Parts: sequence; C-alpha cells; structure tokens
Amino acid sequence: MKLIADISVVLAWLFEEKQTARALDVLRRIENDGLLVPPLWWCELENGILMGERRGRKTAAESTAFLQLVLALPIQTDDAPRHRVSDDILDIGRRHGVTACDATYLELAIRASLPLATFDAAMRRCAPSLNVKLMPIP
Repeated sequence: MKLIADISVVLAWLFEEKQTARALDVLRRIENDGLLVPPLWWCELENGILMGERRGRKTAAESTAFLQLVLALPIQTDDAPRHRVSDDILDIGRRHGVTACDATYLELAIRASLPLATFDAAMRRCAPSLNVKLMPIP
C-alpha cells in the first residue's frame, strides 16, 4: 500500500540527522509500495535542498545526485484541484493549530486513506484525532 511522507522524512535521507536511520526505513517501504505527495511536496523538496546547500551541508553535486535518486522513486503527485481541498485544509489548520503546509499532508492522508510518515510533532499529535494512521517510525 502506498504511503504519504512529508518532507521531514525525505530530507532526512539527504542530511545526516538523528532521524536518518529511521527515515531510511521509510525509504525502503516507498521503494516497494510507492509514495503519494501533494504538489507542495516538490517545492518543499527543492527548497530544503537549496537551504542545505546555502548552509554548507551539501554541495550542488551531492544535491543533484540526491534529487536523481528521489526522481527514480515511484512517486505519484496528487492531482486534486486545489479549490476542491482548500476548505478542508483550512479547517484542519484552524481546528488543530497546524500550518497550511502540514494540514495539506493531513488532508491528503484523510482523503486517500493512506498512512502518513512524518517526524513533525504537531502532525503526529493531531493525526489520531483525524483518524490518520501514522507510520510507525522506530
């Protein structure tokens, strides 16, 4: 079964962080089962790569190699028209005190009935009340 992973998990593949080993477990699942992402995910990915380069954490060559690996994954971008999901995203954000970006992932997980992988504490906190199944990240 596909899953949804926010950018906190994906960027942990690139940067050596305390969560990297756990994020790589999610990567293996994505390689087998696929990933569904909101269109926002791509911009967050590109921005995370650029910020990592600007902070001296990775070179452009390392980022390019990483991006090629990501592009080779079975990733599907959600194609729901934004005007059809905006009300739900805003509602989730208001009720749970999360950002619109975070609410976007939660809304997609609800609509697609897929588990969500995230290291984000706010999303992990409110997911159960939205009946969003969280990927266990050991």
